[in-house]
Amino acid sequence: MDTSTRLNTLERWLIVLPLAAGLVFGLFPLLFPALFASFTGFAYNDPFISRLAGAATLGYAIGLALGLRQGTWGAVRLMIIAVLTFNLASIYVCIAQIIHPDTIGGARPIVYLIFATSIGFVVLTAALLYRHRQEAKMMPNIASWIPIFIILATILATFFGLQALFFPTFLRLFGLKATNLFLYGQAGAATLGYAVMGIFELRSRNWQELRNPFVMVAIFNGASFLASLLTIALGESLVFPLLIAVASLAVTIATIIALRTNGGTTSSKETVAIENSRLSS
Repeated sequence: MDTSTRLNTLERWLIVLPLAAGLVFGLFPLLFPALFASFTGFAYNDPFISRLAGAATLGYAIGLALGLRQGTWGAVRLMIIAVLTFNLASIYVCIAQIIHPDTIGGARPIVYLIFATSIGFVVLTAALLYRHRQEAKMMPNIASWIPIFIILATILATFFGLQALFFPTFLRLFGLKATNLFLYGQAGAATLGYAVMGIFELRSRNWQELRNPFVMVAIFNGASFLASLLTIALGESLVFPLLIAVASLAVTIATIIALRTNGGTTSSKETVAIENSRLSS
């Protein structure tokens, strides 16, 4: 039972904006990396990174959609933090691309579009977090193994996120070309959002807040696993997709177990009794 404040109509419509952006910039590079490269004007030489960027971004859209369906602040809070992180990092990537463009003739128009959109989403998510800053903290109620999994998943997301964001050329050691630095940066920014979300998941440890973020993680890693298998099958690359396949499969399995067991929480009646006791104290 989610006892947090219900979102008002304006807040719901505001959250629809990053949700819609997540669908467009998730499905497009995930399913049609060649067409996405043609649309953005960047070179089509690392389709696997395009698919990973799409998988990460799609997770945001699905998670936010579920949160909006529940309609409470607790159902979206952690994902709003992730969206804020993603877009702060995206602003850095856009500025770096504008100052030092990968392509001759300056930064592509898509860079300026994403730059403006990211600024708007930072303002939007920061305003929502400020508005709900006094929201009461819900009680931890997850199984003891969940925080251990969150720590491991957060470490993985932090490593890949920072690597793709700040040191993309290092991935050339795994056979990737790493010439489209803007794409790598956006993939890193999206993944870094999951890492910061993981830190706040550890602070929350309440399943009502963690359920939708776990769906978000499952979508990201499940799609990444399938993208890895496709990349290997097409012969585009081997070593890095194989590493991602192993890691993403493990994370996907763990999140599915957590979702099927409701995070190992107490029964609904016990949870309600605990929440009522906390509110009355």
